[in-house]
Amino acid sequence: MTTLYLIRHAEAEGNVFRRLQGQYNSMITPNGRKQIAALEQRFADVPIDAVYASDLSRTCITAGAIYLPKHLPLHREPRFRELGCGIWENLPFGWLDHTDPERNHAFTHKPRDWYVEGSERFCDYTARFLEAMGEIARCHDGQTVAIFSHGMVMRGVLQCLFFPEKDNLGHSENTAVTKLVYENGSYTLEYLNDDSHIPYEISTLGRQQWWRGGDHRDFNMWYRDPAAEDAELLQKLDCAGEIVRISMVIDRPTGAVALKLLPDETAQLCTLALLPEHRGKGLAAQLLGEAVSIARKAGKRRLTAERMPDLPAAAHLLTDYGFTKNGMSLIPAADLEVFDEERSI
Repeated sequence: MTTLYLIRHAEAEGNVFRRLQGQYNSMITPNGRKQIAALEQRFADVPIDAVYASDLSRTCITAGAIYLPKHLPLHREPRFRELGCGIWENLPFGWLDHTDPERNHAFTHKPRDWYVEGSERFCDYTARFLEAMGEIARCHDGQTVAIFSHGMVMRGVLQCLFFPEKDNLGHSENTAVTKLVYENGSYTLEYLNDDSHIPYEISTLGRQQWWRGGDHRDFNMWYRDPAAEDAELLQKLDCAGEIVRISMVIDRPTGAVALKLLPDETAQLCTLALLPEHRGKGLAAQLLGEAVSIARKAGKRRLTAERMPDLPAAAHLLTDYGFTKNGMSLIPAADLEVFDEERSI
């Protein structure tokens, strides 16, 4: 008999930037670090014999909640990666709502039917996960194992194992824990997606609106290049830069983000601004996400601010996401021991 804990990674950029992460190697957010600390406390007195994680940064860093304090090695297993999303990797959910609403609905509500160019199919990503988990369960007979993975791939696996009649399972909180027991080739579900260690103030779902009902398109933004008719909007937002993107909710402009690409490995954030009627709704982080995505795609390693925003909320956002006088790193942590340094910040 093998006890298995399946654990979703802590809050990562895509969760708050509202972008489809897939196998895009995004970083843990500052709030995600708090979730990791809460997860560490939850498992402080739970015996664990081995720790596995997908080889993406956000799972490996989250796994530090268990393997570091228990002085265990971390085994990186690519078969525990999130499903590959093909041409949709790192696209804003708002853009998918805007351009491909039927397939975007299927992604969450009918994952068995979902496919886009270059993506994995349901049967393939669940099969690779189940293959790896079965090998580990047999290898660690009589032991307890923690496996760190991703929301969609684990939803699919649990659906296959325990809820085959359902089209989909609900969303889980970041760092939610599912407990399985493996014996004689079969699995028993002891509990599903338990997040009792996460207080409301650091809950990812608790601070977001998109899943609460109503039209989630009112929360998920998409972006477009400016047009001639945007001149008044850009002037109103004092927006200028080498690269300018207008943010949209459904068909309404909400704000803008502008950057300069400097000759070195730096991108400079010139403008990050929302129109007054769209402030205070939790949208600003999505603007920052667009800036981060543009800078990474251009091969930049650091994002700096030309000047800190005048509005306290926007300035707080940049500070909260790691902006210092030297800017913000855009490179996911390659050295997993950085977790020890990060949680002391």
